Amino acid sequence: MDETRNVISGHVEGNVVQAGHIDVVNFATPVPVALAGLPAEADFADRLDEQAGLAAVLDPAAAGQPSVATITGLPGIGKSALALRAAHGAVDAGWFPGGVLFIDLHGYDPAGGVSVKAALAAMLRALGIERAPATQGERENLYRSRLAEMAGRGRRVLVLADNVSDVAHANALRPGSPLHRMLITSRDDLAVAGARHVDLRLLRDEDAVGMLAQALEAATPGDTRVADEPGEAVRLAQLCTGLPLALRVVTHLLTGRRGHPIGRLVRTVGAAADRIDALSYDESVAVRLAFDTSYRRLPPPLRRLFRLLSQHPGPHLGVGTVAALADVPDNDASRLAEGLRRASLIEPSVVPDCYRFHDLLRLYAGKRCEADEQPADRAAAVNRLLAYYRTTAQAAHTHIDSRIPAERRSWLFAGRGDAVAWLEAERPNLIPVVSLSARCGFDALTNEVALALHPFFELRNHPDEWITIAKLGLAAALRLADPDAEAQHLTALGIAHQELQWYAEGREFHERALAVSRRADDPVGQSRALINLGAVSHQFGEFEDAESLTEQALAIASERVDHYQMTRILNNLGYLAALQHHCDIAESRYRDALVSARELGDPQAEGGVLTNLGEVLQQTGRHADAIECLRQAHDLSAQSGDRLRAGRALHNIALVYQDLGQWEDASACHRRALALRREIADRNGEGKTLTQLGRIHARQGRRAEALACQRQALAAFVQTGATADADEVRGLIAELTA
Repeated sequence: MDETRNVISGHVEGNVVQAGHIDVVNFATPVPVALAGLPAEADFADRLDEQAGLAAVLDPAAAGQPSVATITGLPGIGKSALALRAAHGAVDAGWFPGGVLFIDLHGYDPAGGVSVKAALAAMLRALGIERAPATQGERENLYRSRLAEMAGRGRRVLVLADNVSDVAHANALRPGSPLHRMLITSRDDLAVAGARHVDLRLLRDEDAVGMLAQALEAATPGDTRVADEPGEAVRLAQLCTGLPLALRVVTHLLTGRRGHPIGRLVRTVGAAADRIDALSYDESVAVRLAFDTSYRRLPPPLRRLFRLLSQHPGPHLGVGTVAALADVPDNDASRLAEGLRRASLIEPSVVPDCYRFHDLLRLYAGKRCEADEQPADRAAAVNRLLAYYRTTAQAAHTHIDSRIPAERRSWLFAGRGDAVAWLEAERPNLIPVVSLSARCGFDALTNEVALALHPFFELRNHPDEWITIAKLGLAAALRLADPDAEAQHLTALGIAHQELQWYAEGREFHERALAVSRRADDPVGQSRALINLGAVSHQFGEFEDAESLTEQALAIASERVDHYQMTRILNNLGYLAALQHHCDIAESRYRDALVSARELGDPQAEGGVLTNLGEVLQQTGRHADAIECLRQAHDLSAQSGDRLRAGRALHNIALVYQDLGQWEDASACHRRALALRREIADRNGEGKTLTQLGRIHARQGRRAEALACQRQALAAFVQTGATADADEVRGLIAELTA
């Protein structure tokens, strides 16, 4: 017998037989290579920025890009659709000659997802390997080795892993070679090392309507319902809250009812007792199903938190409110909230360190709370939430109300700025929270929170919101038969109406506050009401009445040595004197008010007095002193958070520069004042600053810019009902257009 040599060398692909003696050889059918199994694209909204970001990752010509990108977002946001669009685009561009490996891991399927071992076995079969090794580690090694071989031959591959719920799956399927690329979609914020993170947001109305129109046209060419009913199409997109899955549902509903107008579906969905149930087509295309799968995967503490967060009535949730609802310490609340964020069931708010619900998820969470939480537990969570707002609002009040001495200021805030910042962040929540308290019948709490908020609203110039809060507080105070609180709420309503230049209404509220304070024999309340009535009287040009009322207030405050009231009264008396061109008297009163404000230690009051004093110094030709005085006023007002008076001080500095003919300095100050006044929606102040900017532009021969300023100023004055100012601006416009 000849000697048999059983040696193989070199690179071999396919079946190999090594044996000393062979009778029969059965060759297995070659395992096909499946590298073109990319699913077809679904309905897609053109997320151009996100597409560009993914294209940069996938493009072989782009240097310095990561090899992996994760696409995350809440259920139904369109993660898979974006990934498929990016993958198809890359294949069409010829960027992946080795093909695409696609796998749906079903990570959020209630029946369970694909295990790591099974996923690797599927990927190996797609690569032409019939028998996968037994252990996970061996499968990973073989998978990466085969991909490395393809990289060595220039056969670049894209791996697309859809619905990944665990970072272990992502890491196991990640190619070892940097030549290859990987796209991952997940509802969870997976910690994939070195990955580019693409977080999908809800569609804007116009993009949602475009997606709806595109889908209807694709289903039925010539479908013009979106073009025929543009307003109803926008409303339908809003009912879907920009969620692509919900838009797919309404597209299916409209496609199946070709004769139905969009408006009919809008009325059906809008009137539904459960909008989430209304947004379903069948068991496979339903918003509730997508939300259920994410909710069920949560551990019990996160499920409970998700349910309880729905009890917050406002648009965003801070860590303090999360802690109150869940009845846990702040650190635990932060950790739990981050868990929900990583699961894409809440998302970061535009307010720093806060979270928000997607509207449909809020509805879903509310339904889960009704079904899974006992009524007593829901009520306890609401009680804790409202108690948190009372405690924190009262703590902030101790820093904003200058009548409260330093030793009585709450430790919850580092200082006035910290307290104001918290209230500004919570401002969108304040009306919903106080309204919830009132609906629950908690009169004492409603009254206390409203009282605590008055100094903040006076400081920050939010009169419309202030009126709503004060009315809720007033109703509670009347039910409680609390005359002191009643008078304070009436005063707040009066001042807020004055800020809106509704002086007749303001006077009525101040007269009611005076009557209540007199019945209660409350000298502080009487003095406060007399000051405000004097301020309203001067707005009507009733200077004698204004001075008489203010002098009565001064007599009461002087008897009590009330520096807070005396500062305001002396300041108002100085203002009345200045209006009547009694500059010496005005300056004397302002300087007395300044001494009182400094004794009180109130930077807000001091800044207001200095602003008025600066005007008198300007009128008497002491320009350098006026500028210095007004700069101090601006700095003190900004320091105290009083943006209204900070804007006024900047405006007045600019007026001094105009007197001096320093036009560039004047323009710069007016622009700063304009930005601040627009920021706080001070429309009357905005009109005054625009008028002066227009005058400067006209003087410099810049007619078009001058005309634009005056037209904007006119719109502001018409909106605020400032008739005299509007007439003056009309005259200036006539001069510019003559």
